Amino acid sequence: MRRILVETGKRCYNHPHRPTQTSCDRCKTSYCDECLIAQPDGRRLCATCLQQEQEAEALKPTWRSRLLGLVISTRNLLIGIAIGAILVAGILYAFRDSFNRPITPEELARFRYAMQGTFVTEEGINLNSTVLDAKVVRATSEDPEHPARKLIDEYYLGGVPGWRSTSATFPQEIVVAWGDSGTPSKVILVNHPEEDPSTYVRDFEILISNEGPDSGFKLAGRFTMAQDSEVQRFEFQPLTGRWIMLRVLSNYGSTSYTSLA
Repeated sequence: MRRILVETGKRCYNHPHRPTQTSCDRCKTSYCDECLIAQPDGRRLCATCLQQEQEAEALKPTWRSRLLGLVISTRNLLIGIAIGAILVAGILYAFRDSFNRPITPEELARFRYAMQGTFVTEEGINLNSTVLDAKVVRATSEDPEHPARKLIDEYYLGGVPGWRSTSATFPQEIVVAWGDSGTPSKVILVNHPEEDPSTYVRDFEILISNEGPDSGFKLAGRFTMAQDSEVQRFEFQPLTGRWIMLRVLSNYGSTSYTSLA
């Protein structure tokens, strides 16, 4: 259950998982109703534009206040630089051993989203991401060294373990709770390139619930994965919910365990 995606379109800048048809009347950026602030003149502004307009209405400073502000700003800047240098030195000393620690898949995902400036990707928005507060809440079985949480850390290449069941019994169910409700229409799965191909997932189902992690699941689709480690996409009719279940029905012959990246 590498990624669960919703279609892109107009979405709230602050809440990318929320579709919206409204936008700020000043900057025209898409926002949901919760993020727009009604004004006496009938306009609806985002918090940034409202702050900018309020600042613009403030009295213009005199040349004397400008000069005083420059002096104070320069002083504060010098103080800030000194304090920052002390803090950075302290942090570097305190975490001197951490720089040899490899970056985690979740940290890598957070960095990637920060660089992009958005959670929207070519595939859509990945609801099954720990960055968006997704959590594995139930799993039939999971090897301690290969927990089900590996399925939602957004990393599926070699060098980092994926999920393994503790046996080859079926079905194997893994339930993920999303940070907010969503309406996905696609699931992306990947078999781990370093696992025995006989342990790869073969037949599986995707189910979605709007009630809870143990009830109310509706079948979104039944699919078959190819026995390779390429990215595989499976589309289905959109279903709205808060919990998603991956139900593995079979693997490619292993009698020891089943795996997935």
